[in-house]
Amino acid sequence: MVAVFTAAATVMAWGCSRTQERLGAEIGEPPPVFAALDAGSDATPDARGLTNYCPSNKCPPGWMTCPDSRFPCDTNIASDPHNCGGCGLDCSRGGPGATFVCNEGACTMSCTSGALDCDGIVDNGCESRTINPTSCGGCGVVCAVGESCRYQDDTFTTVACGCPPGKLDCQGCKDVVDDDSHCGACNNACDRTGGPDAPQYANSYYGCASSQCGKVKCKAGFGNCDGDIENGCETSTIADDNCGACGNKCGAGQKCAVDAVSNKLACLCEEGLTFCQTGEVNGIPKGSCVDVRSDQYNCGACGVDCGSFIGDGYSTSICDYGRCLFRCTNGAADCNGSRNDGCEIDTNSDPRNCGGCGITCDLTMGQACVAGKCVVEPCDQADAGEVTR
Repeated sequence: MVAVFTAAATVMAWGCSRTQERLGAEIGEPPPVFAALDAGSDATPDARGLTNYCPSNKCPPGWMTCPDSRFPCDTNIASDPHNCGGCGLDCSRGGPGATFVCNEGACTMSCTSGALDCDGIVDNGCESRTINPTSCGGCGVVCAVGESCRYQDDTFTTVACGCPPGKLDCQGCKDVVDDDSHCGACNNACDRTGGPDAPQYANSYYGCASSQCGKVKCKAGFGNCDGDIENGCETSTIADDNCGACGNKCGAGQKCAVDAVSNKLACLCEEGLTFCQTGEVNGIPKGSCVDVRSDQYNCGACGVDCGSFIGDGYSTSICDYGRCLFRCTNGAADCNGSRNDGCEIDTNSDPRNCGGCGITCDLTMGQACVAGKCVVEPCDQADAGEVTR
């Protein structure tokens, strides 16, 4: 049996002392055992029924040393997509609309957004699409003859056969009530001039309303705020006093701009947030509100991207009160304190830094480090002297 001690227990025990016996004598009762006992012949119980454990270079179940391994037992064959179930068994390949992951030592397939595996055959990946009339939104959902499989709105999220009530299938579901290109029917585009005899008003055109053409409508960015059509659409609705609609006044410190999330005019931003412009829509600033104290893409000021400083795959960037910092991830550590090489140590498998910088396993015995812990196993009967617990 191979056990794995916690890093703390490893540091306590590697002096090959009777630490547990001394601790038990001090408190008057047997100390706890930090690894499961094995009743087999490999275990070496002492007179008090405790099992002696020694450093081990054997890999625990689920771990292997592969040809490309940097350290002993550093490959988790239960989850490594390049060594899934064994060294060199690669399941990182993809397929049409499919990705593969290693789960409990076996390659499993999952479909990407908009793709479906309806035939259950792995070799051809996720062969169906959610926008297909024979798998409309899900496997087995078949649209009626002559009925199309359509996205139900402009967000391109919900898929179903046909269109919802109030919309017509015009190569896409359209609301024909006020659509200037599909007014009352598909492809029925309104004459924006209203015809040769129609009066013309400032900042306006003739469009669709209540499924009928010939209705005076304001051009984008203008509104008829005084209700008098004779002077046309006289008010700009991209101003702070009428932001997106008549009478929508922005608060102190806010500005009227296009919200990058909703793609609509809105009063931006709330107190404590900064407007960072990402573009323009018809000359109108477009962007989003951010907290420059913590936004890693706008850290301290708009456009300062902390992620541009990180590239080693073992660290993540954060914005801390307007300053870009990095933190180590996935068991990596910055043991030399230099940002030039990032998080250079793998504390998951490095026996010289097992579970943390400077925590050393028994290098003479070739003791392995697995998941940040030095590996131990019950001592053989032939072992003598002071031993590790």
